[in-house]
Amino acid sequence: MADFDTADIIECANLAPSVHNTQPWSFVATQSGLELFADGGRRLDYLDPTGRQLHVSCGAAIEFAYLAIRAAGRQCDVHPLPDPARPDLLASLQIGAEQRPTSRETALAEAIFRRYTDRGPYSDRAVPPALLVDVQTRCAELGVWVRILDNSADRAIVATILTDAEAQEAADTDYARELSQWTTVQPQDRGLPVDAAPAWPQDVVSDVPLRDFAGHAEHRHAGGIETPPRVERDTLLLLGTPHDDRDAWLASGRALGWLLLRATIDSASAQPLGPAIDLPDSRARLRRELGLVGQPQFLLRVGFGSGQPHTRRKRAQMSQPLA
Repeated sequence: MADFDTADIIECANLAPSVHNTQPWSFVATQSGLELFADGGRRLDYLDPTGRQLHVSCGAAIEFAYLAIRAAGRQCDVHPLPDPARPDLLASLQIGAEQRPTSRETALAEAIFRRYTDRGPYSDRAVPPALLVDVQTRCAELGVWVRILDNSADRAIVATILTDAEAQEAADTDYARELSQWTTVQPQDRGLPVDAAPAWPQDVVSDVPLRDFAGHAEHRHAGGIETPPRVERDTLLLLGTPHDDRDAWLASGRALGWLLLRATIDSASAQPLGPAIDLPDSRARLRRELGLVGQPQFLLRVGFGSGQPHTRRKRAQMSQPLA
């Protein structure tokens, strides 16, 4: 097998999703592989005071890097939080001997370049059951459970929590200030463009509120039209863990990264429903009102959209080859 550059792997990892597209990580090449460090300067002070969402974001980058290494035909062992003396070192990826990737690993790695967050309306096409089974199986291997919120009562609970959480955030000037720091008019390699949430058709509405990136918690209602709007019915997935520590956060991020790539293989899209898991009060309500056993870590909608990617990524900063 031909040698490959660490920059190729890092380019793939940088395509991972992250809260507000902060990409709060940096990579260092070592003799045996790669190390991923938390970039504290990209942590969100208001939405992420504990660093939980930073760890989830970094976990997704770890999974993307792992799959890129496997697709390149090398063994890879991931060691989360390998050195207590270096708390910013979130993972070590040890790259081993040549090993042919599975067809699934190859497909997932190829999906890295096609995956994007689609914040527009989704079609009525149902998410394939096989996709959901694959997601639950892989997430369980990583120590993460997946709850499919597919009944009206659960969706109503989620809608209420999302509405209340976003209203709480919008009422806080610190949230508005932070959001403005991470939304941009001109294309950049970090943050979110102001048009991250595209305009929806007048005859389509969502039954759960989607984040208003203007920070006002305002959402369009299809009023004033004669024909009742079509209510979009996507699939809501909630990821959680038995515990709520740094290991669990990283595992949730890896599970999320795998989920999004697996969905991409089937041409499905996804969008985070961040306000429901941003703040401790909202997460506590999810646990209580949904009767969860464990800690909710990430909520998202999955379906078949028709949008295009809107966000950009930072470039890899190194090109040291792996022998």
